[in-house]
Amino acid sequence: MHRFFVEPAAISGDLAVLTGPEARHLRAVLRLTPGEAITLFDGRGTIYEASIKQVGKNQVVCAILAAHTAKQTGPTLHLGQALLLGKKMDLVVQKATELGVAAIHPFTVARCTAEAGNSARLARWQRIAFEACKQCGRPEPPEVSSPVDLAGLLARETGQAMKLILYEEEETTGLAEIFRARQPLPASLIFLVGPESGFARDEVEQAKTAGFLPVTLGERVMRAETASIAAAAILQFLLGGLRGRQTGEEGG
Repeated sequence: MHRFFVEPAAISGDLAVLTGPEARHLRAVLRLTPGEAITLFDGRGTIYEASIKQVGKNQVVCAILAAHTAKQTGPTLHLGQALLLGKKMDLVVQKATELGVAAIHPFTVARCTAEAGNSARLARWQRIAFEACKQCGRPEPPEVSSPVDLAGLLARETGQAMKLILYEEEETTGLAEIFRARQPLPASLIFLVGPESGFARDEVEQAKTAGFLPVTLGERVMRAETASIAAAAILQFLLGGLRGRQTGEEGG
């Protein structure tokens, strides 16, 4: 079933109004018509079963038939991603969203070749996250933070989250080894991934001082974007976030 994002303010009673790109996509690309069933999500965790009521040039009116609040399941993963060039960063945001990462925190280090950019780049990443939510069925997008330097990221409050940093010079401690004898498993975790040229040694030392444990993904040499995606998938698996589908919705 086709999914569309609806602004929470555009929902009133049992009606929801789609405007902008979502309305244009429904009308001009998918060519949906009144009476067809669709799914809406508001980016705050609520999913709506709806039926198209009216299709206009600039807006689409939908009748809400049912609402469900999605529960958070699995571990809470935060990805600290050193800025990558061009579409590599876009890919990380997209795939991290699909893999259930709760928040993405871009940051800069000495070897970053990509610049922090401006608000337009942040808005682009947020749009990519929303589009990924539509594709994968996720009820709400991850938080995508404004880029900061490494010191700013390390100073960020993470509560009781476990802290890991992927480091190519770490040779012994892998992800599986960390969790093999650890009970209970952490409910929240933040992992840092460096830029194309990796972390400098002093940056890893700063992270260690802040409580981060260096880990390796093994002997394979991966691109930075591949390492981020692989680590997110591995961590989800090890922490139980890739189990079979469970009942996770409440009627609204």
